[in-house]
Amino acid sequence: MNDMLGSSASPDQAAYPASVEYSALTRAEQEQILHLQQAVLESVAQGADHRAIIDRVCLLEEQLLPNSIGTVMLLDDIGGFLNVYAGPSLPAEGVERLNGMRPGPGSGSCGNVIFHSAPQFVSHTFTDARWQDLRQVAYDFNLCSCWSVPVYSADRKIVGTFALSSFEHRSPSPFHQKLLEIGASIIGIVLERHKVQASLRLFETAIAGSEEGFMILDTSQLILSVNPMFTRMYGYSAQEIIGQTPDKLRSDQHDDEFYLAMWQSVRHFGRWQGEVWRRRKNGEVFPEWLNISAVNDADGDTTHYIATFSDISQRKVAEAQIQYLSSHDALTGLPNRVLFQDRLESAIALAARDHHRVALLNLDLDNFKLLNDSLGHSAGDALLRSVATRLKQCISETDTVSRLGGDAFLIALTNVERVDDINTILMDILSQVAAPMNIVGRNLSLTCSIGVAVYPDDGDLFETLLKRSDMAMYHAKEAGRNTYRFFTEQINTDSLAHLRIAHSLRQAVKENQFTLHYQPQIDLRTGQLIGAEALIRWNHPTEGLVPPGDFIGIAEQTGLIVEIGDWVLHEACRQAVAWQKAGLPLVVAVNISAVQFRRGDFEQSILSALGQSGLAPQYLEIELTESVLLHDMDNMMSLINRLKDLGLKLAIDDFGTGYSSLSYLKKFKVDRLKIDQSFVRDIARDPEDRAIVSAIVQMARSLNLRSIAEGVETAAQLEFLSEQGCDEAQGYFYSRPIPPEAFEVFVRAMGTGAQLT
Repeated sequence: MNDMLGSSASPDQAAYPASVEYSALTRAEQEQILHLQQAVLESVAQGADHRAIIDRVCLLEEQLLPNSIGTVMLLDDIGGFLNVYAGPSLPAEGVERLNGMRPGPGSGSCGNVIFHSAPQFVSHTFTDARWQDLRQVAYDFNLCSCWSVPVYSADRKIVGTFALSSFEHRSPSPFHQKLLEIGASIIGIVLERHKVQASLRLFETAIAGSEEGFMILDTSQLILSVNPMFTRMYGYSAQEIIGQTPDKLRSDQHDDEFYLAMWQSVRHFGRWQGEVWRRRKNGEVFPEWLNISAVNDADGDTTHYIATFSDISQRKVAEAQIQYLSSHDALTGLPNRVLFQDRLESAIALAARDHHRVALLNLDLDNFKLLNDSLGHSAGDALLRSVATRLKQCISETDTVSRLGGDAFLIALTNVERVDDINTILMDILSQVAAPMNIVGRNLSLTCSIGVAVYPDDGDLFETLLKRSDMAMYHAKEAGRNTYRFFTEQINTDSLAHLRIAHSLRQAVKENQFTLHYQPQIDLRTGQLIGAEALIRWNHPTEGLVPPGDFIGIAEQTGLIVEIGDWVLHEACRQAVAWQKAGLPLVVAVNISAVQFRRGDFEQSILSALGQSGLAPQYLEIELTESVLLHDMDNMMSLINRLKDLGLKLAIDDFGTGYSSLSYLKKFKVDRLKIDQSFVRDIARDPEDRAIVSAIVQMARSLNLRSIAEGVETAAQLEFLSEQGCDEAQGYFYSRPIPPEAFEVFVRAMGTGAQLT
């Protein structure tokens, strides 16, 4: 594109880019445009207000051109002024400043579009002559560049402009030009749709084009005149067709009765319109939309017929595409939820008649988000397409696979006679999904969890079966993933219990029904007490002391863990200071939930807890799981480093159950590795657990980290840990988690060895 910075050339002197073909765009850009069109189409299909649809076009294009705002300006009824019609990101002051703009050579990009009847691409509004009258607006709102194109009505009149204004000096790429072209086209369609209440026809007309052919016939149906569009559409010159009848254009798609009825309508009602299949000069058959009107003289006698027509081949393609996009997932090509529900309900109706079962499988990929974030979204998309292909291979032609969204899939198994048949397919699905996939040159493996609900055993409505299969899928997740679970009434009971606990938890947060117990942490070399882990208990008014395993998961799902975790931090710090004043300076360890870490203002919560309690940071240790550290690692590292700079200690909880990667241990300033109790439990008799524990201890030592084993209950376990050089331990062998008063008694019973130096 020619750089027109500072240019005052008129449009007939400047080279404006022609319409950009899709073939000039990259595949990714084509997909972005397709997604934009699909998003707008969904709004249309949902009956959204035309203003909301136009706002959405602006917002969607702003997403595809970061650091920009989209605006639509329309001519007033007289056609002399431009006013802002849509600009969801434009401040009210900006709307006020732009309203009433009169088109002219210095009236900005939009005013010049109307003035010159041509697109305007201004890269530097601060210097370009076309922005002379609006220079102060550009300065005040930092509008560094502005690209504007005409918005046309159905009869190709310019009714307004669509513009993308950027806070950067930039020129549009072919992709941006196509975005503007499509955005303006859609806006024109939506405006016309609103005007004539013919949404689908107008939307499809925008896809097929608005130019029409023209033909005049005499009363004998002889062709008297045609326009150039007729020649381009049919391939016949005017000389070749004048004097002929429209029969020369007939295809074999309609019989004589069709044409007889068409002309009877024209003679009786004065007009006919409809779809007709025609034949071009080269023999190609194509569909056209035909309007025939009778022209009468002053006496009411017909003297001529006028036929207007447009090639709707692209419209037919668009109809097929619209139908496809409205019922299929754009990424995988699988049926979407709407089509899946329709097929499942049809299958249920047949099953009711034939006394068969129908199974709804709710499938979710395990840890897909981690793979997607690590490898990039393009690899994640390739992975989802590969999974979709494998799932289709596991079922029969009468069954249906659907992508529900994200990494969730639905499968409908029809004509099921025995539950064993479902089990066989489930095992095949688990095996197929788990088999390595070659994605972007890498062999990747993942697993899935599947929940199953069966008609008629578990319900006879789609929503009921979907809800219950979803419950079963989460039970499969809880069972360790890479497995399946059938819905049972127990799952339903558990779900009700979940709701009851969630409701009670909200009340517990309001009434502060929580307390902390503390479990001692012992130095295995000296036998001295070196710290305590704070463990929450719910002091329920009717059910007594509730352990964390019964409510922490629900607290995380509901988001209440943020408030609960904040209370734990403040209470643990307060108790640590109270012990220090009593002569017991202990390090207190607090478990931090991943939800609390990501959703709450965690850093501020730490500073508040330390500030209000007066606890020195070196006496507070936060325990995080590996998965927390690996999420958004750059931001996480920055936060951890700030906390470590305060003097806090950092422990990795449940080490060995996650990724156990040396790379992140090197990046984060970790103080201790906590060996998960699942490995400690059987170290006296399980060689594999012994090997894992030994490896973790050696790893910690080589990285100058301390290791602490949790869940120590026997002398044999303690002996093995000591032999391996494990630094610290905690567990029932020493003490259960106990209230702070009992903990203080425990400490004093240990004697002066409990003093921390």
